[in-house]
Amino acid sequence: MPEHTSDSPPRTRRAPKGEKRREEVLDAALGLYSLEGYAGASIARIADLVGISVAGVLHHFPNKVALLMAVLTRRDEVNQKVADEVQSEPTLNGFIEGLQQINRSNATAPGVIRAFSILNAESLVDSHPAWEWFQSRYQMIHGRMRARLDYLVAAGEVRGDVDLDGVIQQVLAMMDGLQLQWLRFPDKVDLVKNFESYMAQVKRDIQA
Repeated sequence: MPEHTSDSPPRTRRAPKGEKRREEVLDAALGLYSLEGYAGASIARIADLVGISVAGVLHHFPNKVALLMAVLTRRDEVNQKVADEVQSEPTLNGFIEGLQQINRSNATAPGVIRAFSILNAESLVDSHPAWEWFQSRYQMIHGRMRARLDYLVAAGEVRGDVDLDGVIQQVLAMMDGLQLQWLRFPDKVDLVKNFESYMAQVKRDIQA
């Protein structure tokens, strides 16, 4: 294999142009969802925001539903990565810290949370293209949290008489509800402080 010389500098790794354009489309769609929801966010509007043609958007996403699913999936991947980095230690503290870290991450992205909240509400109608995605998402999140809490019960960190499903439902309701209040009254609602105060109470209530 030939060595690099001064006439042939080493190549730097760059994101392909197509991948960069795809991310720009996702960002534009997310921004529009945060203002107008799914119904008002046309492919043409998204294309205009990126500065490409409708065909250019469709090159990356074959239809409006595919674009919506890509936006939703990308955000969940971000949150899962945040949680995985904290929850590698199977303890009650790790479980709680993982949820708090996701909430802290959300606090840095109000536009993203606004879009997610709008899409979540819109998809309560079962004809909405994201209805099944949100149904499955809540079931998946509930299942992961239940498996983690079951493990902590077996490990002796969580009391065996705790209604685990009830705790999970309350935690998710607190996360979603606080986010809505924070979006409406960002100067009055401290998203991070309120959620962490609540999770401290949860810990006191369920720890063995």
